Amino acid sequence: MTTIAWLSVAVIALFAAAWLAIWSRRDTLARPVAVVLFMLGLPTIVAAGVESLGWHKPLGFAWDLTPGDHRVLSAKLVQDEAIYLYLDDPARLEPRPIIMPWNNEAANRIQKLQDGAGPQAKGQFVMRYEKSLDMHAPQFHPLPQPQVLPPKPRQERAPHYDQRV
Repeated sequence: MTTIAWLSVAVIALFAAAWLAIWSRRDTLARPVAVVLFMLGLPTIVAAGVESLGWHKPLGFAWDLTPGDHRVLSAKLVQDEAIYLYLDDPARLEPRPIIMPWNNEAANRIQKLQDGAGPQAKGQFVMRYEKSLDMHAPQFHPLPQPQVLPPKPRQERAPHYDQRV
């Protein structure tokens, strides 16, 4: 199941338990617990809504983005506002929309990578992402160069027959 489905199941379970406990006829410990569960369920609803809308998320809030190299499929630079990226995340089937605050150095690097990409790269490049408290922009690199020739299969030596009489 996807993240949105799990969040939806969690919200339904929390609210079903809270509804049953709050509207029960007896005064028990379940009523205050249900109110607390209801209050914890509200941020879960917000998280499920944000995940399901598919809006660009800030890079710091992409909680399930794995550290490492990610291929950037597309980038849109809006000067003095933001940098919008679509990442090819191997953990997901669909591209992940990410938004970064405007940074002149990062925008110049992205523009140079898009302009210098070959026809086979189609303007794509690689972003190295690492989770940290560092506020600097992530590093951007060109795609790795493909091999010119495929590796040759390993050939074994031909059998050698010695004909001595």
